Amino acid sequence: MSEVSAHPSTPSRRRGRRRGVEIRPGSVKQARQESGLSLGQVARSDLSRTAIYFVETGKAKPSIETLRLIAERTNKPLDFFLGDRGAVDADPETALAEIERLLAVGEPAAAAESSERLISAATDHRVSARARVHLALAHIRLGHPVLGRGEAAAARAYFIQAKDVHMAALAMGYEAGAAGNMLDPGAVTIAEEALALCRTLNPVPSMLEARLLMILGHAYGQRHEYANAIRVLEESIGIGTAIQDLRQLSLVYSSLSLNNQELGQFAEAARYAHRAMAIHETLQDKRSLAFAANNLALLVFMQGDLAGAFRHAESSLQRFEELGSEEGKANLLMTLAELEMARSSYASAARYAVAARDAAERMDERANVAEARMWLGRILEAQGDRYEADAELDGALQLLDELGVAERTTRNRAIYADILEARGDLAGANRQLRLALAAVRPSSVALLDTRTATA
Repeated sequence: MSEVSAHPSTPSRRRGRRRGVEIRPGSVKQARQESGLSLGQVARSDLSRTAIYFVETGKAKPSIETLRLIAERTNKPLDFFLGDRGAVDADPETALAEIERLLAVGEPAAAAESSERLISAATDHRVSARARVHLALAHIRLGHPVLGRGEAAAARAYFIQAKDVHMAALAMGYEAGAAGNMLDPGAVTIAEEALALCRTLNPVPSMLEARLLMILGHAYGQRHEYANAIRVLEESIGIGTAIQDLRQLSLVYSSLSLNNQELGQFAEAARYAHRAMAIHETLQDKRSLAFAANNLALLVFMQGDLAGAFRHAESSLQRFEELGSEEGKANLLMTLAELEMARSSYASAARYAVAARDAAERMDERANVAEARMWLGRILEAQGDRYEADAELDGALQLLDELGVAERTTRNRAIYADILEARGDLAGANRQLRLALAAVRPSSVALLDTRTATA
């Protein structure tokens, strides 16, 4: 949408498109937040929430009629929105609003740079702490979870001392998000604590609650607790109009798609995947479209359409290459390895698996390094190279053991057990199954040994 009409339901009597008004970046969102209004409360019945969102994020310029309505409803003079843009650097509130806008429109690198500049210049500790919260989110979106976690922790410490529960909960939520991306099993605990802190507020801020539920759902998904992930993600949507950030809503839909996929609920997974894709297209978010296309490739493949799966996977690869980004690319390369293996193109499959391993190593995604080595081992086994296959499979499982990701370890040991059983190595297969059980329940090995001896 390129323009906002004050009365969208009324046909325009003017030919062509009206020019939008140049406004100060971040001013509409700042006015709305300072007035304590939601997008819906500003929009009412004669504007759309999406239109207001697009104006806030700089994707559309308001008509003068629309700007007058926004000014009236937020109790601000028109000059507030039309003020000198040079004030951005002088006014911390305006600078913070601009950083939020950059995050909202998918420019985390610019948001990180602006946040760091504001932290260096700010004399007010509260302004610095708020900038650190934005910087934490920017680092997370740039694939730097360690940096993001550090900034979020520093901000949380300040806000707890300042007794600002709302901001402390948000900062803790970003800590949890970063921890989840680092595959830290403690991410769930941090997210649960952030949500509990949020719910001590009266009234509970619905937008914050929805965001923290989303982060908790992502953390559950990282731990492969898919039913719990779906439960809290659907709860976040159930809050209703609370999820007003389209980018946030797209992430919720993407996560719901992935978690339903893991549970074999492919129809639900596809439904949420298409909803996410529609928002990504609206936002022109190439990075999210790359991830979503990979997700659809897997869904289509699981439903038996190999050719369709290749189309989506190749589209995803093209988007990753256009972005020049390697964050998450290892997952797409593993998808391509799996698809090539499904049509017995083992040489191509091996190339993709090696590329996935190398990309994961460059990004320090150790769990993905292990998963890529598992795929390489399976491909080498299919090619008849058992010695090299065992080396890759053993190396992958050792790495998973070191990471302490029990469910991944269990699943991959079961895969290795199937390979060994197909070779006729029943003793080796039984050993892998015992180790798979031990990864989930340490007492399972002793129990299995007892039952085997009795039998």
